[in-house]
Amino acid sequence: MAPLTLTEIFGNGNNAYFSNGNVDRLAFLRIQNDLLDQASTHPSAKYLTFEELNALRDESGRFSYLSHPDLQDYIGQPYAKDEKTQVQDFDPSEHHPTLVFLGLDLEDSGTGQAVQLGAYRGVPYFALDVSSSHYDSLKTKLAERGKKHTPTRVDLQLSHNDSAILSHARSVLDWNVRNRFCSACGGPTLSTHGGAKVVCPPADAGVKRKNCPTRTGLHNQAFGRTDPTVVIAPISADAKRILLGRGKRWPENYFSALSGFVEPGESLEVATRREAFEETGVRIDRVQIHSSQPWPYPSTLLIGAMGQCVPGGEDITYPESELEEAKWFELAEIEHALNNGANAMWEPPIKGYVGPRVPPPQLMAHQLLRGVLRLFHK
Repeated sequence: MAPLTLTEIFGNGNNAYFSNGNVDRLAFLRIQNDLLDQASTHPSAKYLTFEELNALRDESGRFSYLSHPDLQDYIGQPYAKDEKTQVQDFDPSEHHPTLVFLGLDLEDSGTGQAVQLGAYRGVPYFALDVSSSHYDSLKTKLAERGKKHTPTRVDLQLSHNDSAILSHARSVLDWNVRNRFCSACGGPTLSTHGGAKVVCPPADAGVKRKNCPTRTGLHNQAFGRTDPTVVIAPISADAKRILLGRGKRWPENYFSALSGFVEPGESLEVATRREAFEETGVRIDRVQIHSSQPWPYPSTLLIGAMGQCVPGGEDITYPESELEEAKWFELAEIEHALNNGANAMWEPPIKGYVGPRVPPPQLMAHQLLRGVLRLFHK
C-alpha cells in the first residue's frame, strides 16, 4: 500500500486570504536602484497610495491605482541615485517618500505595457504613504475625481489578488512609519531596499552623526518584522469535540478558535499549550501545525495549530479570565456552523440561522476548524 500524501491527510493547501497573489515580490531586485528606477518611472507602473494605512478607492470601493506622472511632482525620481549615494547624501530636512516596491505581476507580462527588469518582465506595483501634509494637494485632486482613502475595518470582500497586495503594502508601510527614527541612537532613518530596510545614515546633510551600532553588522531592527500568533483549535482526548471561545466584547453566540502571541523563547507547540491553558485551563499534549496566514493589522502572522487534550485535561477553568465564555462543541455542530453560520462578527447574524456563529472562510480560524473536521469527522 502506497504511503499517504500530505494532501490526503490534510486536504488541499490553504491558499490563505491576504496571501499568494499574482504580484511576485522578487526581493533580490530591491537592492538594485537602477532597476527600481526603471520600474518606478515606467508607464505601466501602478501605485497604490495609502493615508493612515487606508488604500485609495474609487466610488465603487475598488482600489484605484495612480501612475508615476500622477505622482512625479510629489516623489520625483526616488531611485535615481544608487543606494550608497542616497545614504551618503541623506538630508533629513528634505522629503523622502515612504515608498514600497511590491514586485512584478509576471502574469501581466504579455500586455505590451510591461517593463523588463533583468530576466523578469511584468507590471510593477508600488505602495506609497501619503498621510503627511506634503500630499494634501494630491488628495484634494483625487477627492475631486471621486477617489478617497476610505477607512475600513477589516477588508474581507477583496479579490484574492487585491487582498495579497493590501497585506504586503499595509504591513510594510506601517513598519516604515513606525521606524522613522533609529531604535539604537534616535537619529532619523532612511528607507532603502525598495522600502524593505531602514538604515541609520552616518551624517545629516554632511554633518557627521555620533556612532551607531546599527551601521556595522546585521541587525533585526533594520528589516521588517512580523508578530507570530498561534490560532488554536483544542480537540478533546476522544477527538469528538472542539473547544471554542468568545471574547468579552464579542456578539452573543459568536465563537472562534483561541489565539495568542508567541512569546520570545517559545516554540509554536509550547505557545499553543500555554495559550490554551491560560485562556481556558485545558491541557494539550500533541500539537499539529495546520497552516498560516498573514494578518496586516498591522503585521501579524497567524499560525493555525490543532492540539489534542490529555485525558482528564478538558475541564474549563479560565485561569486568565480573558474570555467571556469557552465551550466544547460536537464536531457535527462545528460543521453545521461553518456551512450555515459563518460570517464576520461585525455583520448581522445570517437570517434564519440560530446556532453558534463562527468566522468566515477568509479567516484562519475557519480554515483551521475545517482542517480538524477533515481529520476527525468522517
